[in-house]
Amino acid sequence: AEIFGKMAPALKVHGSEIVPKVLAVYAFEIREKKGGSPTTFTVDLKNGSGQIKVGKIDGVKPDATFVMLDADFVKLVNRKLNP
Repeated sequence: AEIFGKMAPALKVHGSEIVPKVLAVYAFEIREKKGGSPTTFTVDLKNGSGQIKVGKIDGVKPDATFVMLDADFVKLVNRKLNP
């Protein structure tokens, strides 16, 4: 949640530049441990100036969904895990 929270302000500033280049909606299903309940984060880089939301965005279907453990997501964002 902390990482997505840090992305949101940048999206507010640069979203109008990013959205036309990406044109996709991504859902991230993040689990604390294997078999745990996921927390979903939706990153809309397709509509308007974009948005990031915990959960699903009504009326917006993800183009891709990434399912991973929290620790792996942190490593991925910190470039310590090769996607």
